[in-house]
Amino acid sequence: MRPAPLDASYLDALFATIRDAGEHLASAQGLLAGAERTMLPGWRMQLVEAARDAHAEAGARLAHAEERLASLGEPDELPAPLDQLPRRLEAMRSDLRAAEQRLSRVVEAAASRPLGQA
Repeated sequence: MRPAPLDASYLDALFATIRDAGEHLASAQGLLAGAERTMLPGWRMQLVEAARDAHAEAGARLAHAEERLASLGEPDELPAPLDQLPRRLEAMRSDLRAAEQRLSRVVEAAASRPLGQA
């Protein structure tokens, strides 16, 4: 049974999901920074894989938050402060796309290096 949309526990779960998405996104970005800095190919690939996992989790959590928010109604009908969430989730979605592009660049750069070179 789904909780009533404006039930406090439903809203708590929505905010927790948004926080989780943000934490996974921040983790992915940190792991990507490490992958970009390291000169060791083995470490780079481990960091890239961990960044991919964190990125995927962030995307899944963000999608779940978007679904929960959509169940509350149209963005222009949401009460304050919930009316701010659609823009914030879109900003997170934009950050997620940027991280995906950055991840692709790191993988392409790693793949373009000759074997045996960092």
